[in-house]
Amino acid sequence: MNQENTQKVHLVSLGCPKNTVDSEKMLGLLDGNSYQITSEPEKADVVIVNTCGFIGPAKEESIDAVMAAHRLKEEGKCKGVIVTGCLATRYEEELRAELDEADALLTIDEEVKVVESVDQILNKPLRKRARNTVRKSMTPDHWGYLRISDGCDHKCAFCSIPAIRGPHKSEAVEDLLAEAERLASTGVRELVLISQDSVRYGADLYGRPALVKLLSELENVKGIEWIRLMYTYPAFWTEEMIDFYASSTKMCAYIDMPLQHISDRVLKRMKRATTRRKTIDLLQTLRSRIPGVGLRSTFIVGFPGETDEDFTELLQFVEDTRFDHLSGFIYSREEGTSAYDLDAEVAEEVKEYRYSCLTQLQERISTEINDDMVGSRHIVLVDDRDENGFYGRMQRDAPEIDGHVLIEKGGVTIGKFVEVEITGADPFQLQARAVGIPY
Repeated sequence: MNQENTQKVHLVSLGCPKNTVDSEKMLGLLDGNSYQITSEPEKADVVIVNTCGFIGPAKEESIDAVMAAHRLKEEGKCKGVIVTGCLATRYEEELRAELDEADALLTIDEEVKVVESVDQILNKPLRKRARNTVRKSMTPDHWGYLRISDGCDHKCAFCSIPAIRGPHKSEAVEDLLAEAERLASTGVRELVLISQDSVRYGADLYGRPALVKLLSELENVKGIEWIRLMYTYPAFWTEEMIDFYASSTKMCAYIDMPLQHISDRVLKRMKRATTRRKTIDLLQTLRSRIPGVGLRSTFIVGFPGETDEDFTELLQFVEDTRFDHLSGFIYSREEGTSAYDLDAEVAEEVKEYRYSCLTQLQERISTEINDDMVGSRHIVLVDDRDENGFYGRMQRDAPEIDGHVLIEKGGVTIGKFVEVEITGADPFQLQARAVGIPY
């Protein structure tokens, strides 16, 4: 096919990795139906915006992206704009009535119709369209996402995801195994497992959680060296999971556990189904059973009813626990959530102050943890390079959200593992030199 005559599509993917997988599936459909994917929106015939609708700032970013795409259409640089994703799903009725800038709006369930929507904008005749296409990866060749389930059955008071994504729905083990094998055949060496609630994987299909069964199968996939599990809900960790982590040769020594808070008062108002004591006991068990495990968490500040005492308790918990990576979020009041009507709202300036305190505390902790690593040796997976050197990640670092290791001299290869010695440290970056042979 003459590439010059192929019509082009640009896709803007916003939000979380779960949205990225949706974008990859749409790109696969478009690529498999004779559309060229371009990274330059001004050269596209159609621009697709896969939106996020989780909290206020994400919604604003999504609308800004839609407006930017519409400006390209007004300037004659593209013929149409498609809006899809979580924002389009959450506010479908309002956007269909009011968002004139969108030539087509697709909910998450309608994203399989993306090719038809592009065809209609470009006035293409009816045709038989390919459906069984392979998703087109948006990640580097050596790591990729594997979405094991979607949706969520929890009723956390602050969260709009169940209303957007629906109830928890797992993919079958055999389908995930086949996808993992396909990814491995393309050069993927690290699988990043994502979902809304990983530890409940399989409960809807098999009558009980089947995460360990899935992980055991994935361990046998030839070519996969690291398996990283994201989004583990603290209340449902099991001894079986901990045993598997402790004995596995491929599971990254890394736990991503969004805790959101530690005060029992706040946890109860958040409807988090756990307590301070249970959380502390779990973290202590994980650290004792998985030596050197890296811990990541997220916390919300300014939730309705959070007092100065609650926040002080949170700061002390973070100080005592010393997470390797931590993200703070300012509470966003979202319609459709049970927290929307809670009393005792926290003033915006108080939220901002608490957020600043939390992030400054974590920056100090991260600096201390990284300083202590100088002189130690670690295996890293090399991700990228620039004029400063190569960038890699240890097992404790998830791609795109955690820190990295700057390997200051050559002798390494993108997509390969190498042993390095840590030579310097900053809060969110380590410096190192290669001391092993890439493999």
